[in-house]
Amino acid sequence: MSKVKIYNDDCRSLSEFVKEKIDFIVFSPPYWNLRDYKEKNQIGKFQSYEEYISSMKETFAECYKVLQEGRFMAINIGTVVSNEGMKFVCGDFVKTCEEVNFTFRKDIIWHKPKGTTKWQRGATQFTQNPYPLFYNTNINHEFILIFQKGTTAEKKKSKPFNKVFTRNLAYSVWDIIPINSPKLDEKHVAPFPEEIPRRLIQLYTNKNETVLDPFAGSGTTNKVAMELGRKSVAVEISKKYCGLIKKKIKSVKFNSYDQKDIYSNDIELEIKRITNQIKKSQQDVKKNQLKLKKFYEKNKRKIKKKQLDLFD
Repeated sequence: MSKVKIYNDDCRSLSEFVKEKIDFIVFSPPYWNLRDYKEKNQIGKFQSYEEYISSMKETFAECYKVLQEGRFMAINIGTVVSNEGMKFVCGDFVKTCEEVNFTFRKDIIWHKPKGTTKWQRGATQFTQNPYPLFYNTNINHEFILIFQKGTTAEKKKSKPFNKVFTRNLAYSVWDIIPINSPKLDEKHVAPFPEEIPRRLIQLYTNKNETVLDPFAGSGTTNKVAMELGRKSVAVEISKKYCGLIKKKIKSVKFNSYDQKDIYSNDIELEIKRITNQIKKSQQDVKKNQLKLKKFYEKNKRKIKKKQLDLFD
């Protein structure tokens, strides 16, 4: 097969057209009732929650059919806030994946560091009304759920990960800066941070194996897979986004990823942290300057008298 195979089709019928040998599946599905992708038969928008879970179950069943025995599937999803109350989608995903015979192996928390996410309406209401019973939170985490088809996987020994990479990923909480949604006419409205598929692809595949993203969007998973020396399959219901995938992978060289880049996310986080500290320090300086000015205005007669007394 070519390095990247793109199917403009519905992932609820994967087994009818995906004939490639799939070694790993990774994706971030559409959130329930959040965005309208303007596509017929889209999943998420204009569905009841029960219909949404049913559509996702169809997708999970198809993923199970095309995935190689013993191999893994990773899903990035978060809790959904609605007028009906919070929907713990992760729990329903685990239940439905198990119903189609996947084994739930582990969950990872994707933590979005403070200052990297927009404040949500409920959280700002609490900051403006800091009283009992007004409590709400700014959600800055999502989940990465890991499932396996079967119970055994052939393990091939290859070049080991370096110590920094191993140490960082040994914890179940990953600090990764999210991507703010750009304009629809430029990119996908819900871009997937490259760092998530990059880590997962390295952890669950070997070079030249094949990765599938059934909700490919603008092709972030496929770009990363190509850089890491893996082949990939993109399934995307939107013809427009299929064009974005082709554009994104056009300039990518196969197996071009530099292992030194594993530090980039940590460096980016550190830069963000230091920048925030500098901003806070600057704000503190301004506050102190205002305090001094107010103090001087209030006590300038006394201060001037003290100054005159010093020279007497």
